[in-house]
Amino acid sequence: MSPINEVLAIVSILAIHLSGLASVVAARLAERSSVTSSAPKWFFVLLGAVGLSTMITLSAGHGIWLLGAATLSLMSLGATIDFRAGRRNPAPLS
Repeated sequence: MSPINEVLAIVSILAIHLSGLASVVAARLAERSSVTSSAPKWFFVLLGAVGLSTMITLSAGHGIWLLGAATLSLMSLGATIDFRAGRRNPAPLS
């Protein structure tokens, strides 16, 4: 691969990862809003794009795959952690 193509590939992969992290924030903020948002849909689209770019960089043997693995884990944690401060009661045993 020529140097300019490699630089463009790395920049586009970095843009995908930054967009993925931004989608986590947007999806979490949209959760608090009463207006319907397309942020959760974009989150899942970008989750797939980050996963795909991580697999491509891993198979290519490029060292940037580690960034993809970190981005996937941050996106997963950001989507599942409950940041609400209120105390919740456990489910009743019946």
